[in-house]
Parts: sequence; C-alpha cells; structure tokens
Amino acid sequence: MKTETFNNGLVVKSRKHAIILENSSGKKERESKFIFDFNNKEDFIEFVGYIKKVADESWVNIVPKEADSMGSDYDEYYDRRYDDNGYLSVNKYKIVIHAPYWSVDTLYQFNKPKIQSFLYDVDKIINLKS
Repeated sequence: MKTETFNNGLVVKSRKHAIILENSSGKKERESKFIFDFNNKEDFIEFVGYIKKVADESWVNIVPKEADSMGSDYDEYYDRRYDDNGYLSVNKYKIVIHAPYWSVDTLYQFNKPKIQSFLYDVDKIINLKS
C-alpha cells in the first residue's frame, strides 16, 4: 500500500482498486467531521496531482467524468466494516469529510466511478479564475 501525508493532516493511501483517505493523527475525533484545508491553489494542485497518479496506478482507463448516477457520485459511500455511510464534499481548496460512525481509520474510500467524478469536479475547481 502506498501512503502520502499532506501538510493539512490528510493521508492518502492507495492500493489496487481503492484510494483511502485518513486523518494523520490516526485517532477518531469527537465529531465525525474532518476539514482538510489546503493553504493555496498550488497545494491543492499538488494534492490533485497525487490523487491522479495513484488513481492511474489503482485502475485502468481513469477518465474524469461528471457523476451520472448514485454509484458514481462521490458525495456518499457505504463502509461495510462500520456499517455506516461516509460523506465527502470538495470546495475551493478544501475537502470536508463526515466519516462513518465509529471509524477509527478510514474516513472515506474511493472506488473507480467515484474517483472519476471526484477528479472531474476538482479539475473544475482548479480551472476557476481566482
């Protein structure tokens, strides 16, 4: 498993067919909401570049595309281990995650359709005039 930790505490782990987001402290916070703010556009671009790189290593034929179904919308995912949903949103240079209840490690896990729609949305954010 490949791991990268960003300055804001976001940990990205990747393996074949999965990209997992974690909190660098490794501890469950009192709240299940985690905000990972990138300081500027350059830091966000570095994060997106890393996500693209590991996505290409985890799956074949990764193409950023707009979500066209619940299965490809990264807003929500189901974690079998914790029997609960996790939620992710992305704003201008900020990732907000609501982790599955009682999750002590995995905050969010991407599959191929969800990473493709995520990449589509972050590309739009990067290309905004600021």
